[in-house]
Amino acid sequence: MTMRISTLTAKEPTETELGVVYASVEGVNEISYEECAHKLREKARALGATGLIGLQLVQSQFQWNQRTSLLATAVRAD
Repeated sequence: MTMRISTLTAKEPTETELGVVYASVEGVNEISYEECAHKLREKARALGATGLIGLQLVQSQFQWNQRTSLLATAVRAD
């Protein structure tokens, strides 16, 4: 599965948009990012996606709530 940062208007003509996938884990560090990205890819694969576009990262570092969250659009190459 490929992940690329782009806008939805940059979707390839041969790709079908499957929907938005979201994942979130505790922590704000490289390990939490990798764990979150893994969960995001698993959710996308479950939809039949072959790629992710429009990836957005949010890392909240409030004292009581340190989380890493990822949001992306799952696409499938036709």
